[in-house]
Amino acid sequence: MSANPIPAQKKLCVWAETPERQRQLQSRLGKFRRGATPLFLHGQPLAEALAANGMDGILLYSDNIPLVKATVMFLEEQCPACARFVVCSAKNIALLRSWEGNAPSLLREDETPETWEQRVERSLVLNQWLMQPEFRMILPKLRAIPSLPESHRRVVQALQDPEFQIDDVAKLISQDLALTAQLLKIVNSAALGLSQPVQSISTAIGVLGVVRLQSLVVSAWAFFFADEAMCRGFSPSEEWQHALAVAEAAQKLAREARAKGALVETTFIAGILHDVGKVLLAANSPETYAGIIALARSKKQSLHQTEKEVLGYTHAEVGACVLGLWGLDLAIVEAVWRHNDPELADSLELTPAKFIHDANLHMRTAEGGFDPKAPLKVKP
Repeated sequence: MSANPIPAQKKLCVWAETPERQRQLQSRLGKFRRGATPLFLHGQPLAEALAANGMDGILLYSDNIPLVKATVMFLEEQCPACARFVVCSAKNIALLRSWEGNAPSLLREDETPETWEQRVERSLVLNQWLMQPEFRMILPKLRAIPSLPESHRRVVQALQDPEFQIDDVAKLISQDLALTAQLLKIVNSAALGLSQPVQSISTAIGVLGVVRLQSLVVSAWAFFFADEAMCRGFSPSEEWQHALAVAEAAQKLAREARAKGALVETTFIAGILHDVGKVLLAANSPETYAGIIALARSKKQSLHQTEKEVLGYTHAEVGACVLGLWGLDLAIVEAVWRHNDPELADSLELTPAKFIHDANLHMRTAEGGFDPKAPLKVKP
């Protein structure tokens, strides 16, 4: 199932300190229906007002950062279907980027109305997608899943700035030695096929590009925060090697199908992240997940089928939820969600989900793993 396009005229609530600030915000959001809510309305009364008026999102604008944070965190609990946006001034952006938990979308004062519109629309689509029944069952259980480390989160947030400076991002990455080592390892892996080794983070950023770097920062943490001995029968390092191999195979499929460059790129990134839900499940419920792994082997059935029987959901759904909450592109999130969908086996669609499904199936069944020289085609 694909995400439905967001209908025009979504309803946004503007929550600002002064009427002047409210008018300024409303003037920037002509594509959306706007409503103003006074700053003194917060807590349960604010949540009730948002629900009563069917608001799809709320924009908060105040120099009282503690109040903004408290309000956003409360709304996350009480109004999960309402997307949260915070307008930030230059003096407050550093404070807001150090957010703990599931951060709201940040809109800078100096950005253009068009940039605001794109970010708001993208967030509304993603939030709407996560509110589907399948994910509403999982979302309450994600509280036990840790947020990105602060160093990783700052890098991802900095890359969301369209005017980011490579040297500034390189400095952020270099402050975390483990992240630095892992990214250089990824950049120099066979999967990227570079002719010359990359020795510096600045060069790596230029080689990878923004979207790929964001995803690799996420995956570098996700695959290595779990200890090898934490969950019996589960090896994060082996899963990482599998992820890279699937990403390479899926990328090959996309190129053979003459997909556009952006789709090839999305396919590679989604391939790296397609099984991240396994790591999250293994790290958060090691005994339960060890039992699931053992049960799948004894019954000689797929791991995702056994997950569904025991948990009621799969690693693909958990991974999609978490990546969505971390702010990755919807195309990547949806591909991670669908990569085990049996309907893709005979599908003619040329999407990241289809490429990853076929590459993953090939990797899991081929003797000796993926051979880059072996024929690998999208099944008609």
